[in-house]
Amino acid sequence: MAKFKTRARAVDMLGRQQIADVSTAISELFKNAHDAYADHVEVDYFRSDNLLVIRDDGFGMTGDEFENRWLVLGTESKLDSVAHNASFKPSNKPNRAIMGEKGIGRLAIALLGSQVLVLTRAKRDETLSDLSMCFIHWGLFEIPSLNLDDLDFPVTPIPGGTLPSAEKVNDLIQQNYHFVESLQTKYPLCDFKNVLDEMRDFQVDPEDLDDFLEGISLRGSGAGTHFLIAPANEEIRAEIERERQSKTKEFSKCLLGFCNSVFSTDTPPPMETAFRYWPSDVIHEDLIGSGEFFTKHDLECADQYICGEINEYGQFKGAVRVYEKEYENHVISWNRGAGKETLCGPFSIEFGYLQGNPSESNTDPDDYSRINSKLNQIGGIYVYRDGIRILPYGNTDFDWLNIETRRNKGMTHYFFSYRRIYGAVSLTREENGLLQEKAGREGFQKDKVYRQLKDILEHLFVQLAADFFRKDADFGDYFRERKTELDRLDKAHNKREKQVGTKRKKLAGALDLFFQSTSQKLLEGEIDSLRLQIHARMEAATKMSNPDEAAEELLEAENEANRRLTEIRNGYQIAKPRGVGLTKQLERDWSAYQREQERLESELFSPLSKEVAESLGKMAEEARIYIDQRRRLKNLIDQVAKNREGEVKLEAIMLEKSAAETRRIAIDTARNAIQDFRNIVKKVETDFAEQDFADISPQHAEEIREMYELRIEEVGQKNTASLGRVREMLTSISENLEKTADIEHLDMVEAMDQELQGLREQADTDAELVQLGLAVAVINHEFEAAIKGIRQKLRELGSWARANDDLVPLYQDIRTNFDHLDAHLNLFTPLQRRLQRNKTIIKGSEINHYVRTLFSVRFKRHDIEMIVTQDFLDSKVPGFPSTIYPVFVNIIDNAVFWLKDIQGQRNLTLDFKGNAYRIGNNGPTIHNRDIEAVFEQGFSRKPGGRGLGLFISKKALRKEGMNLNILPTETKKHGAVFEILCSGEEDE
Repeated sequence: MAKFKTRARAVDMLGRQQIADVSTAISELFKNAHDAYADHVEVDYFRSDNLLVIRDDGFGMTGDEFENRWLVLGTESKLDSVAHNASFKPSNKPNRAIMGEKGIGRLAIALLGSQVLVLTRAKRDETLSDLSMCFIHWGLFEIPSLNLDDLDFPVTPIPGGTLPSAEKVNDLIQQNYHFVESLQTKYPLCDFKNVLDEMRDFQVDPEDLDDFLEGISLRGSGAGTHFLIAPANEEIRAEIERERQSKTKEFSKCLLGFCNSVFSTDTPPPMETAFRYWPSDVIHEDLIGSGEFFTKHDLECADQYICGEINEYGQFKGAVRVYEKEYENHVISWNRGAGKETLCGPFSIEFGYLQGNPSESNTDPDDYSRINSKLNQIGGIYVYRDGIRILPYGNTDFDWLNIETRRNKGMTHYFFSYRRIYGAVSLTREENGLLQEKAGREGFQKDKVYRQLKDILEHLFVQLAADFFRKDADFGDYFRERKTELDRLDKAHNKREKQVGTKRKKLAGALDLFFQSTSQKLLEGEIDSLRLQIHARMEAATKMSNPDEAAEELLEAENEANRRLTEIRNGYQIAKPRGVGLTKQLERDWSAYQREQERLESELFSPLSKEVAESLGKMAEEARIYIDQRRRLKNLIDQVAKNREGEVKLEAIMLEKSAAETRRIAIDTARNAIQDFRNIVKKVETDFAEQDFADISPQHAEEIREMYELRIEEVGQKNTASLGRVREMLTSISENLEKTADIEHLDMVEAMDQELQGLREQADTDAELVQLGLAVAVINHEFEAAIKGIRQKLRELGSWARANDDLVPLYQDIRTNFDHLDAHLNLFTPLQRRLQRNKTIIKGSEINHYVRTLFSVRFKRHDIEMIVTQDFLDSKVPGFPSTIYPVFVNIIDNAVFWLKDIQGQRNLTLDFKGNAYRIGNNGPTIHNRDIEAVFEQGFSRKPGGRGLGLFISKKALRKEGMNLNILPTETKKHGAVFEILCSGEEDE
């Protein structure tokens, strides 16, 4: 009697060759973990070892179950969900719908790597079985001529709640190696060389991995199944690296949102998933973390939102939100069912839609940017059955409802874009059991049931567009009005930003030019030149023979001096724009400008004016020339009045021109609006006259009336709203002109704009600090164990140093550097227990040694000489080295940067005076505009600088009762001196 025989290659064809890609294969193992009632399933891929580790904490398998179920293809154990749950479901968990039915999903491992070490331990009613270990080389299933009966895989029991050691794993590999050698003897024509070579290279230590990864474990009372795969498929590394470089989700998109916890459900996911990518052995990235997929908050942020049920007849009933307006119990019927129940069954749908143009979106800009980024990577309509995702639905490149195809035919008609949707269809096996998945996990079989489901959903999207988003939609008024309003506000915002941006730029340019001129002493030169000219003219006047003419010339010289002085003063004055909020930088520069103006007035302008008056009186007295003081003072007052009157008249003329232009534009706007309305009325009257009303039905006549009325209403409403806005603007201006209040409309606008600028800059700074904090948190976590070890060794080294004087300097240097590192790490983790630090006497000689050791190479490279005074070397201050040393490092590091490009001698000085350290250099001076700004968070003149060093230094010193300032330099040309004010405490 003939019998079917099965080649080993059948396993390869049913498994590896049936799975689309590696991420789909991992998804299959996630489903197996779900069926095993796991709470967690985690994947770790180590690039350096090309090792893939997949672990779950499900109910696991006994040795018998592993041999008679896992190693048997097409098992029936999951066909009957009730029986499966009765046998394996933990008593403390609700029933789960079983995902795997064909008994071949486990074969997906073959695509992930050629060799796998399987570790599994069962837990049944609080009873733990022994751990079972098995090694499989999938390459054996690719060799022709081998039958399944030829293959045998040893299963090794590991008792006592322990993990197999590296030696036990090696013993198991040796058993398999000898078995393959026997197959080579039995089938001499088959090539087993590659299999044997890879088996020799397989080196995995489960105990070491368990210690390293922590979390899910098979040690002690742990249960579940672990797969250790090596070498892993090279495509895994290639796909991950490609995803990281392209900033897409091409690899992880099939793993994101595996369990539904967002759409049409309020229950937490039955199982949590993780995929950690280890580019090195110390840091990792979670590719499918909770924030990577869509959230409930994302749905709340959607511009348009739809949520409802589709019943057994294909009819939708649910809520529709268009921007802020909600439509409850909206019904959309599906008329192709002919009154019969659908084959696909009832289901739920929930999705959000984000407008493609930010100007048409009501979403917060930060939320819009975040959700838009997700949409570009993972947007689409997903499908979940019993809370587990069905692939490939939801992938951005799989528009299974042809939404984009229809949109290309008419964007305004069909409205929806697949790339802007995020949501899901929620199915169950109980209600939608006739939908059958393909064997290769490529979605549902495209039979009549699937086509019906697809047709119902396509009809839903078409009808939603017809009801809410088309020009003639029954419920489309609010959408059109809100969209138009958002677009108008966005244009107004952009116009405002352009206007104030231009004014800020102009102000910034004027301030830069002002500070450049004052720093170059150009004003002093102009004043000196004017002084010499006026003095010479007065000298010449005193030598004139006619006393009256001499007096007249002296007065003219004084008038000229005052006139020229006013011109120079006006040339250095800057008008601050009204109604414009300033950035922090501009605000700092404006304050510095005001201080500099006060200095110029007190040191240059006022002294020259007094000097001219005094010179006139002195020269007139010496030359015995009579000066009519009444006439002189009247001329001076008349000159000031004339100058101011000219300014007032000029401003009045400009105001009259602006008012006339505003009046003209307002009248033209009103006339155009009236003419536009009259034109549409005439157009309606013309169309109405040409309309044939013979044999027209009353219903059709009513439709014609509504059409004409709608055209008139639209133009009328648009022009009324436009004229109303113009009227309100003019009314606001007139009201502000009539009132005599100190606070005007522009002042309020300026205050709000100032606050907005501050919030924007703070948000940008906070975002950078968040990223920096996350990075430091990772570093702190990875270094925690190392820090503990170093701390212990330092204690031991301290004991040796106390017994050996030669070790004391070395120990103190290491200890100071360690405190420095530890203190900086702990600045970002204030709740963490800090390293025990003791206040000590800090000697200037020790700081000198520390700084010279740290910067010696850079000092030599840039030819910088550090001069240390005896007062500094003799100084002794109680404090923490880990607080004070970093301040010296930061200030000297900045000094080296600015000194390296100056010509000539480069000096750096350390001094100590009046209980204060002084750190000076002969590099570029710090301008007055920056003296306070350098200690502010985010301010830096250094290219690429973050503006954190001096900010953190000052903050750290203040916490210890100290302070950090900049001393005024004797010359404005070179140098800067930083002063560290000590607390003045005595050492206890």
